[in-house]
Amino acid sequence: MAQPHLNPATLPAQSELQAFARTAAHLLAERRVRSPGARVVKRRPGVGMQHLDHRDYVPGDEVRHIDWRQTARRRRPIVRQFESETATDWTVLLDLSSSMATHGASKWRAAVAGAAAMSYALLELGHRVGLLAFGRSVSTECPRGRGRTHYASVVRTLGALRPVATGEPSDLGACGRRLHGDSAVVVFSDFLADDEMRGGLAALLERSSSLHALQIADPADATLPATGEVDLVDVETGARITALADGRAAALAVEERAELARRLRAFCQRSGIAFTAWDVARPWQQTLIEHLARARSVC
Repeated sequence: MAQPHLNPATLPAQSELQAFARTAAHLLAERRVRSPGARVVKRRPGVGMQHLDHRDYVPGDEVRHIDWRQTARRRRPIVRQFESETATDWTVLLDLSSSMATHGASKWRAAVAGAAAMSYALLELGHRVGLLAFGRSVSTECPRGRGRTHYASVVRTLGALRPVATGEPSDLGACGRRLHGDSAVVVFSDFLADDEMRGGLAALLERSSSLHALQIADPADATLPATGEVDLVDVETGARITALADGRAAALAVEERAELARRLRAFCQRSGIAFTAWDVARPWQQTLIEHLARARSVC
């Protein structure tokens, strides 16, 4: 299988990011950490004295914070952001395992779009954002930073990443050793593992202030390639089995895929993890907004 190519079209357009950030602002701006544990106070946009950055005007912003020079230059209302002391740190985790590379890497493209959009919206609000990419171990880290200049670092990191075509399993727990309990964590993965990565999620829950899991699924994952005798290969382990593909087998494959999602959802509900099952056919904007709205009552 050819290594999937990440082209610029994978990343959301600037106009899409700005629209998403405006919509998501009220879901992200005033979040509070609920789980116990130490948290370092961070800067965020607010009503402090020190100028932090600029962002697009949203309804409800104070007129006195409009930067008229930037507004004239950009030909849209722009407001100044200032420091306050209620922002949080966020870490975005991306699954680089081989199952993310299948079917034209549709799941990977969705993960990259989601990671870029979440990073942009959080940075617009003054939060610090970092990124970890993992397979059998953590392979890439973009340290936490803030502001629009840091978004450029996130984009460069995303542009350099590729899921490994074959032979790469996923160990979500490996990310836990890079976390210290002071950040909210968002995981973009298909969670295709023997235990749906529940062990890894449990480890992350102990080392994060809140935890979000977005399970990305492509219906093609449960589609058998042909009828009759077929050779099925696990792209992560290389294990092979011979099976008889017919209508009954196809139905069982779909049911098993749905059961995996049900087990993962039930675990997340019991554990206080915000969970969303994301079909790649659904727009990332709708998926993320709905997830953030539900998450407010979970974590």
